[in-house]
Amino acid sequence: MVINMLKNKNDINMESIVKKIKYVFAVIVTISTMLLAGCQEGAGDADYGFGYIYIPQATFTGLNNHFPVPGGAGVNTYNFKVDTLANGTPDKLQIILGVYRAGKISDAGGFTVNVDVLSAMTDEAVTEIDDSLPLPQSMYSIPNKAGVEAGTNSVSFYLTVNVNQLTDVNYAGKKLVLAVGISNPTSYELAEDNTSVVVVIDVDAILDIILLSNE
Repeated sequence: MVINMLKNKNDINMESIVKKIKYVFAVIVTISTMLLAGCQEGAGDADYGFGYIYIPQATFTGLNNHFPVPGGAGVNTYNFKVDTLANGTPDKLQIILGVYRAGKISDAGGFTVNVDVLSAMTDEAVTEIDDSLPLPQSMYSIPNKAGVEAGTNSVSFYLTVNVNQLTDVNYAGKKLVLAVGISNPTSYELAEDNTSVVVVIDVDAILDIILLSNE
C-alpha cells in the first residue's frame, strides 16, 4: 500500500513537472513570436494619416499664412540664405519655401505641384500690412513647379530676390509682399488649408543681417 502511495505521488510530481515544462515552453514560443512580429512591423512602422499636400511655411506664425523674412534665431535657423558673388558681395536672397505631404505612406510615389504667384492675395495682404508694397516682378524669380521624389514626403524651393535692388531707397522702412500658392498635384490631394503663403520681407531687417554679416 505504501509502495502504491509513493508511486502515485511520484506520478503526480512528474505530471506537474511536465505541465510546468509545457507552460514555460509555450510562454517562450509566444514571446518569440511577438518579438519576431515586432521586428517585422512595429507600431511605428504602420501607415498613418492622410496624404494631403501643403506649404509648411504657411503655418510659421500659427495665426495666419504670413511668412515673415527674416525669421529664425541665427545663422543655423534663418529661413533664408544669401548667395554671394566671387568677390563676396551679397547677390541673391534665397527665401526657403517648400512642399510637404502629410501622413506616413508605405511605398509612397513621387508627385509634382504647380507653384503659382497669387496677385489678388498679394494685393489683399498689402492692404492689411502697414508700410508694405507688392514685391516687384523685376526683383524676384521662382520656379513654376516643385517635385517631391518617390519615397520622400517633402522638397524645398526658393523665392530668389535681388539683394542690390532691395537697397533702393524707395524700399527703406518697407515690407515687400508676395503671395505664393501650389496647385494641380499629379498625385495625392491638396489640404484644405495652408496651400498658399504670404511672404513678407522686412527690408531694413533683412539688409541689416545681410550687410552686417558681409562686413
